[in-house]
Amino acid sequence: MDERQKELLRHIVESHVKTAQPVGSAFIAEHFLTDVSGPTVRNWMQELEREGLITHPHTSAGRIPTEAGYRFYIQRLLLKKTVSQKHQQAFFNVSDGSSENAVKAIAKKSAELSGEAVVVGFSPNNVYYTGLSNILSKPEFTNHDSVVTISGIIDHLDEVMSDIGSRLDEDISVLLGSDNPFGSECGSVLTIVSNGMVIGMLGPMRMDYGANIAFLKHIKTLLL
Repeated sequence: MDERQKELLRHIVESHVKTAQPVGSAFIAEHFLTDVSGPTVRNWMQELEREGLITHPHTSAGRIPTEAGYRFYIQRLLLKKTVSQKHQQAFFNVSDGSSENAVKAIAKKSAELSGEAVVVGFSPNNVYYTGLSNILSKPEFTNHDSVVTISGIIDHLDEVMSDIGSRLDEDISVLLGSDNPFGSECGSVLTIVSNGMVIGMLGPMRMDYGANIAFLKHIKTLLL
C-alpha cells in the first residue's frame, strides 16, 4: 500500500466515523483527494477492498472499513488529538479528587462529552457504568439482536471488567471487534488508572478513537 492509498483509507475511516454512512469514491475525490480523478480513487478503493481493509454493504456503492481496516488505521494512521480547553474546563468543574463519587462524576461527564458509554471497574465486584443510552442511540445498535447483546454484556459487566484487567497495561489499550470482550460490534478504549482501577470508553467499532484516547489520557491526569 502506497502513501496515497493510506491517505485514502484514513479519509474513508474518518468520514465513516463522522457520518455512519458508506463512503463513495466521488465524495473522496471531491472533498479530500481533489488532485485525483474519481476513477483513480475507485481503483484504489478496489485495491483496499482486495486487501480486506474496506468492504461495501449490499445496499450501497460506497465502502466502510472492516475490522482489519480499523486496526490498520489505529496502528498506522491515527492522528493525535487533544482535549479542547472547553472540555478541559468541563472536567475541571466536576473533578474533586479521586474518591469514588468524584470518579463517577468524571465518568458521567466523559459520557456526556464523548457520546460514548463509560465503564469504571473500581474492583472486581464494584463496577459502574454510565451513558448506555449513548450506545443504544447509535445506528449500529438499533436492531433487536444488538440490543440483546449489549444488554447481556451489561448484565455480566463485573465478569467482563475482571477479565479485561489482566489484558491492559498502564498506557491506553484499544480493543475492538473480535478482540473486544464487550462484543464484536464494539470498540473500546481502556486504561488502568491506579490501584487496579480500570476506566474504559465503549461504543461501536465506528468510534472516534483519537478523541476517545485523548479523553482517557486527560482523565488519567485528573485521577493520578
